[in-house]
Amino acid sequence: MTSLPDFPWDSLAPAKERARAFSSPDEAKGEGIVDLSVGTPVDPTPEVVQQALRDAADAPGYPQTWGTPDLREGIADWFARRRGAPGLDPDGVLPTVGSKELVAWLPTLLGLGAGDVVAFPRVAYPTYDVGARIAGATPFAADATTAFGPTTPSSAPKLLWLNTPSNPTGKVLGVEHLAKVVAWARERGVVVASDECYAELDWRSEAERGQSLDELPTTPSILDPRVTGGSTEGLLAVYSTSKQSNLAGYRAAFVAGDPALVRQLLEVRKHAGMIVPWPVQRALLAAVRDDEHVAAQRERYRARR
Repeated sequence: MTSLPDFPWDSLAPAKERARAFSSPDEAKGEGIVDLSVGTPVDPTPEVVQQALRDAADAPGYPQTWGTPDLREGIADWFARRRGAPGLDPDGVLPTVGSKELVAWLPTLLGLGAGDVVAFPRVAYPTYDVGARIAGATPFAADATTAFGPTTPSSAPKLLWLNTPSNPTGKVLGVEHLAKVVAWARERGVVVASDECYAELDWRSEAERGQSLDELPTTPSILDPRVTGGSTEGLLAVYSTSKQSNLAGYRAAFVAGDPALVRQLLEVRKHAGMIVPWPVQRALLAAVRDDEHVAAQRERYRARR
């Protein structure tokens, strides 16, 4: 743990104070510093989700770590409907306590440690790096597989993180790019985890996307069959409803993909008590079943942007 960096957002505190010293905010006019340090939602949680939470408030028993079958099936249906990834095995779906805990603990849950390399984009969410350090593995920042040189299975990273759409650059990796990464990884026994939590928030023009928003997916998933070749082996997609559904306070997210990998994560999580609360599981199911609130939120962000 001595290798962990200072908490990134804490390190920004002096910059915030300096900015405030140079501003004369008029709160009535919404003036003052523009704080982009933490992307926390400010709009209301959708009523359909709030009602699901209320309906599940009576929860005296322990919830299932794996999530209920209808939740896992609902998430699989969402992948087919919204992410262009039909036929996902519900056994390869697992709810998580927000996506950050999964990102931070994934190397540990996969059994990585000293001598193993965890790779991630050079400009990226700090938790990819932190997760490697928690496991005792070696963090490695790279923007292309060529950064690893002529790797063999013994010299390749054990885990490769992708982030598409990227936070903070917004870059979207296309189907061809993703398929090449998957092929490269499978030749070397590398697990690929794709953080896709901004997938529904696409404001590129139709010309930039090459398609309209009515054509899905506008931001391809690592689980898209054009990428996977029909097999999810070695692949995980990580998703959060915090951004699309204003559920940051609920800690409602999930990981999906290779059933063998998901079962490995599940076994450790059952022992460690890493369980999504029952009311939140019900709220998450309501969120992935309802597309209207997501479209409305995307339009709010588009207008503000």
